Amino acid sequence: MRARFAAISPRYLWLFTGIGLAVLPHSARIPVWITLGFFLLCLWKLLFERPRPGLRFLGRLVKLAIAVLIVSGTLITYGTLVGRDAGIALLILLLGMKFLETGNQRDYYITSYIGMFLLLTNFLYSQSIPAALYMFIVVLVFVGTLIAENDVTDCLPVRRRLTIAGAMLLQALPLMLVLFVLFPRLPGPLWGLPRDAHAGRSGIDDEMEPGSISRLILSNEIAFRVEFAGMIPEPRNRYWRGPVLGQTDGVKWFPDKPRPFTADVAVTGEPVAYTVTLEPTDQSWLYGLELPAQPPEGGLFAADLLIKTAAPVRSRRRYSLSSYTDFKIIERGVEVLAAARQLPVGYHGRAVALGQSWREQGLNERQLINTALRLFNEQEFYYTTTPPPLLQDTVDQFLFETRRGFCEHYATAFTVLMRAAGIPARIITGYQGGTVNPFDGYLVVRQRDAHAWVEVWLEDSGWTRVDPTAAVAPARILGGMENALPEGLVEIPLGLRNNETALTIWLRLRDSVDAVNNRWNQWILSYDDRQQRLLLGHLGLGDFDLRALGVTLVLVLLLVFTGIYLWLFKRPIVHKNAARSLYDQFCAKLARLGIYRAANEGPMDFAARAQNRRRDLTVAINTITRLYIDVRYGDRVEQLESLKRQVRNFKPARVNAADEALFRAKHSGRNMVSR
Repeated sequence: MRARFAAISPRYLWLFTGIGLAVLPHSARIPVWITLGFFLLCLWKLLFERPRPGLRFLGRLVKLAIAVLIVSGTLITYGTLVGRDAGIALLILLLGMKFLETGNQRDYYITSYIGMFLLLTNFLYSQSIPAALYMFIVVLVFVGTLIAENDVTDCLPVRRRLTIAGAMLLQALPLMLVLFVLFPRLPGPLWGLPRDAHAGRSGIDDEMEPGSISRLILSNEIAFRVEFAGMIPEPRNRYWRGPVLGQTDGVKWFPDKPRPFTADVAVTGEPVAYTVTLEPTDQSWLYGLELPAQPPEGGLFAADLLIKTAAPVRSRRRYSLSSYTDFKIIERGVEVLAAARQLPVGYHGRAVALGQSWREQGLNERQLINTALRLFNEQEFYYTTTPPPLLQDTVDQFLFETRRGFCEHYATAFTVLMRAAGIPARIITGYQGGTVNPFDGYLVVRQRDAHAWVEVWLEDSGWTRVDPTAAVAPARILGGMENALPEGLVEIPLGLRNNETALTIWLRLRDSVDAVNNRWNQWILSYDDRQQRLLLGHLGLGDFDLRALGVTLVLVLLLVFTGIYLWLFKRPIVHKNAARSLYDQFCAKLARLGIYRAANEGPMDFAARAQNRRRDLTVAINTITRLYIDVRYGDRVEQLESLKRQVRNFKPARVNAADEALFRAKHSGRNMVSR
């Protein structure tokens, strides 16, 4: 086995390293058998695959059988051969097959390019700075792989190859930056992505049931970042409005059916201006601080004042809003209020009876609300991130038995009590709170800040926000989610919890990393036509037509590349072609003597064979061959005239068979003596 490893060509080790590093990040996302199959195919090539002419047909049958197994296994595992996950898995296995059959330079290049393409597919899962740095390192290896293929003498050490590869990438960096900054940004992708390219998004859905929001408590993923133009509102005013749920089947809550906007909005005070950078959600709405004055560009208000978008948000989106934290939503639709009092028949019997009993006591609307809030505050209700499962009537079991729940439990129970008491009520989902990053001043809202609250209809103030969670866990509303979470759920290393100095350093480091990620998101990943116009405006190019600028840029690049080509390559190509033409004349003269050069025979091998046939021409053959190699492969243009003169003067005479046999016998005898 050691001998087999020693016999592996360095060029194949380079290629295996490149494609192996391209596959490595996917290994955590794909089934184990796919990763194992890929590396087994590669090891087969490295250790056991050797050309055996007599077994070529059998080898092809085996490879065909493996290809059938690959396609069948992928189809069984994913149920399809298209889409992000299935397509990448199939590409990984086929890349292993291509590496297995690599035998010439063309195959080597194709395998390298497929590996680079596979490397880019990692951006479908992560576009973070570490992912970009890792891909840069792997691209460096791939460029070194191409250098290894062209280093026919294997004289370059590994460090030298990587140095050359790094220099080539650095030389391409200015051109890449110019294209990135100046090339017109398209409003959308050039092609559509498969549905599963957006799978795995965590966040708020347009349906809610017990446990749907509490599941997000373990997610530290960022939902969106907010940059305020002025002072940041207090935590109790940081309600980020999402889907409004007005219908229920007794377990789940759903949005109301689409309807015309029938409410009037009255606002007081000064608006709060801010810009939101929303992470991809795969949902058709945008979040805004209650209550947005008007929708941003590309959005519109739905009947429940949710900002709707024409298409799901599948890439990072940046938009600006102004919101009023003091507002009234005056509903004018009678049917809307009637629907907000309905409850499903046969559900929540005990809760409905409790709400009706309050109403029968003659309490007014605000007294009914306060009675329900006192129930949560004064009775033994607990705010917990791990509520017990509700296997019966979810509201009745929560109110009268478990009394332990998260925000969706309290919002659901409060809404049922209000509707039972005759007060229109609906559930609002979204986010509440957020933490301020001290390095860049952004407010960071994470998935664990997901929240549910209630709007009730009051005659004197319209739809009014009531947050029943505040009656049970006021720290959740006033201090943010981190203050309400148990220590075990806050992402702080265990060794730092009791060390204040180390904890402070760790928190500052975390905030600084998040600030760097924010800048990466703002200026790299979110660099769109708006950002491009803003940057060009700072450079004094804001009045330029971006399309015309793009066309001009392409034309300039073509001219530059043409100039480089003419300067660097035209002269060598001319003298190389001239050298090849002269060498063809030399080979034709030898062919007239019966010495024919094979199509795959190199100049040195042909010269050795020709000398064997005509020892009397050894000096001339060696001289012409050396000059040809110097001019064509060593770029020694000054030797072209010497090559031309030698080929012109090369006029070998034919010899008859008897003389040739005698000549061969003499030299054969000398060789025997010398040996």
